[in-house]
Amino acid sequence: MKPTYNNIINGMKWLVNNAKAGDSLFFHYSGHGGTAGDSNNSNSDELDGFDETILPVDYAKYGQIVDDVIYENLVEPLPKGCRLTAVFDSCHSGTVMDLPFTYQCDGNIEAIDNDVRKDIFRRALEIIGNLLIGNTDSLTTAICSIFDGNFSTSTTTNSNTNQEEIIKKRRHEAEVIQFSGCKDNQTSADAKINNMATGAMSYALISVLSQNKDFSYTELLTEIRSIMIKNNFTQIPQLSTSHPMNMNEKFIM
Repeated sequence: MKPTYNNIINGMKWLVNNAKAGDSLFFHYSGHGGTAGDSNNSNSDELDGFDETILPVDYAKYGQIVDDVIYENLVEPLPKGCRLTAVFDSCHSGTVMDLPFTYQCDGNIEAIDNDVRKDIFRRALEIIGNLLIGNTDSLTTAICSIFDGNFSTSTTTNSNTNQEEIIKKRRHEAEVIQFSGCKDNQTSADAKINNMATGAMSYALISVLSQNKDFSYTELLTEIRSIMIKNNFTQIPQLSTSHPMNMNEKFIM
């Protein structure tokens, strides 16, 4: 079966169909990834204005599979108490599942609230806009809003409603954990290990899990990064979740 647009989507639907509390699901994609301008500009949920994507073999005809579609088919149907572990070893895959919390390992574990990052980015754009038009009153308000710690309050009713909808959309009661091959602004390398083609992060993940040891999520992410560094891969793997998690918990699937 070829990884066409419809086959990938149908595979996602098959995986989550009739999922119930206590189920543990696994999804792995290793292939090409990309970005596409967020088509929903008036209600964008993207920090940088771009959707992250995966590329089916027939993308030239049917298009890329964007993160909103991945969330809709792979995350949204899951019930509370169900666990999904997903691996996306592809370029620009950092937030390809649109999950709200990201943990990345570049020497240290860094936790990022993507909703807060989006609000900071939006307000930075407000500052740039006010600079361009010379609106000093609005400029002062926008600058102060970044440093007052109140990232949940938007400057207009419409943007406030939009922010609440984004937070509601991205957070999910199911236990969804995504391992990605790199950050959104990076590419994921292919590798040839023992004369076999593989993704660099997939190889590192399999190598760590093959040790048959118990790892915390912090230890697992650190070990993956360590193996990639040893093999001269500069991309930074990430872990994203549907809600805040204790990274010192034991990794399970």
